[in-house]
Amino acid sequence: MTRAADGRWEVRVTGPDGTETRTYDAVLVANGHHWDARWPEPAYPGDFAGELLHAHDYRSRDQLAGRDVVVVGAGNSAMDIAVEASFAARTTTWSVRRTEWVLRKFFLGKPSDQVALPGWLPWWVTGFRLWIGATAAGSMTKYGLPAPTHKPGQSHPVQSERIRERLEAGAMTARPAIERLDGDRVVFVDGTSAPADLIVWATGYRISFPFLDPDLVSVEANDLPLWKRTVHPDLPGLYFLGLLQPIGAVMPLAEAQASWIAETLAGGYVPPSDAVVRRQMTAEHERDTKQFYASPRHTLEVDFDHYLWDLARERKKGRARAAS
Repeated sequence: MTRAADGRWEVRVTGPDGTETRTYDAVLVANGHHWDARWPEPAYPGDFAGELLHAHDYRSRDQLAGRDVVVVGAGNSAMDIAVEASFAARTTTWSVRRTEWVLRKFFLGKPSDQVALPGWLPWWVTGFRLWIGATAAGSMTKYGLPAPTHKPGQSHPVQSERIRERLEAGAMTARPAIERLDGDRVVFVDGTSAPADLIVWATGYRISFPFLDPDLVSVEANDLPLWKRTVHPDLPGLYFLGLLQPIGAVMPLAEAQASWIAETLAGGYVPPSDAVVRRQMTAEHERDTKQFYASPRHTLEVDFDHYLWDLARERKKGRARAAS
């Protein structure tokens, strides 16, 4: 996809009658950010005789049955797969390079992402709520993992109802980062090792857009600053949908973005001046990245409640501009 001289978008489309180029006034990019698997870079030293699987290609515990499984990663996918492996695999080892605060999936009797806060509240209130949840759930150090080097609320929340239970039952073993691969074993930085014929890499994803001209959109270190995580100020008519990582579910935010984009295209919403857009974009990006420790997984992070409140407020202002 490229941009034409008149500012419209030329899109190559393949259909039953072949490939043709079509021109559009606007394009919505909604390819998601959980599809381009990121493998360890650089690769760990040594040779491995077993199978390597990225979490993106995990489908069911049948893939783990009867295997010596090492699951690598500290996120939600890693914990979910490790728990599944603890029921089906011959042995299960969970390798964590950087320990996270592991919250329960329920808070005050409700699913955690359904405990809404007023969006106008400052970030420290959300951080305090995460701190309560993390400390109530308990530290992971008792299972042999090092203490987190960040505070609750400074990373994307990870949640599991069963990871502690399976560790305490001895159905799985927690280990630190990998040092090297050694045939049918994995050696960790503490000198211990574990048998392995399957390594599941829950090591995240790259943000990429292979269908866009790289001269137009270039993503460096998984970072693509956008206004309200939706609008690229240099590329009018190009919108990004769902390219954010909230503390909560992404679907309500993507729905709000879609409604906003539709309102814009229909003329019911008018954005502020270019200078205001760029100033807000810079301030929002600095605020969001400052709240979380530096990592490729945090470049899209937003506060769920604040994002919806802020976007609703901006849409109200934009409708007033459209009516004037």
